[in-house]
Amino acid sequence: MHKQGYWGYIFTLPFVLNVLVFLLFPIVFSSYISFTQWDLFNPPKWIGLDNWINTLNKREFWVAIRNVFVFALIFVPLQTLMAFVIAFLLNQAIRAKALFRLMYFLPVVTPWIAGGVVWVWMFNYQYGVINWFLGLFHIDPIRWIDNKSWLVVMASIAIVNVWKGVGQSMIILLAGMQNVPKEVLESAQIDGASGWKQLTHIVFPIVTPMVYLVMILSTISAFQAFDVFLGLFGSITTGIPERNMVPNLLIYRDAFLLFKMGPASSMAWLLFIIILAFTLFQKYFEKKWVHYD
Repeated sequence: MHKQGYWGYIFTLPFVLNVLVFLLFPIVFSSYISFTQWDLFNPPKWIGLDNWINTLNKREFWVAIRNVFVFALIFVPLQTLMAFVIAFLLNQAIRAKALFRLMYFLPVVTPWIAGGVVWVWMFNYQYGVINWFLGLFHIDPIRWIDNKSWLVVMASIAIVNVWKGVGQSMIILLAGMQNVPKEVLESAQIDGASGWKQLTHIVFPIVTPMVYLVMILSTISAFQAFDVFLGLFGSITTGIPERNMVPNLLIYRDAFLLFKMGPASSMAWLLFIIILAFTLFQKYFEKKWVHYD
């Protein structure tokens, strides 16, 4: 028994070291850095709550929070709804289901650099396919990602993020739908229940835990959005307007371009607190619509 316990410690040591070095240490160190002035080259200098107070007093920080909130309010419901509908359709007895699943999942594994280039051209004011399509209905071209209205920009980027992430959410919901007993659906069909009633009264209540999981993951993904903005805007150094900033762009700029690790860490922790509060808010309503039985 003693020898078995010894080997148990040996085999779990890599995991413990991984948690200590790559999880706990960064968390503790970043919280410490948020109370200091540090430029990566000189020793950290303790300045107390100055970074937190300055961040809370920054207009650009609250503009970024506003942007990411609107981005999340568009992205999360749209992606959840689309993923649910696609998963339901792909769960039916149709031909080439595997091919359709592959097509919907391809954007998930597509690099953001490639995806960003394609979407920038699709959003192009003069030659973009989206404005060309709108022109067929005599709608004037729209400036999508360089619009003066931050709301149009956030909505446009949210749509791109839905394209990127809907495949992953679809797989999660599809896995839940495949656990719906076929006998229940067949009985409902015999009793005259339409496809819509089967979807809303049988399928949806059973897969609500998966829907809730997708919403939680999508919310966290939305508040942590970075690569979608960088992929579409190209570079922070070229000058992204303040009206289009989100928290992670500010954190990246302050930390790795301006070498202001203290303000960047304080912003990261404030963003964590906001994500935690939003997640707890969703958790509060979980029991009212999520069915685990």
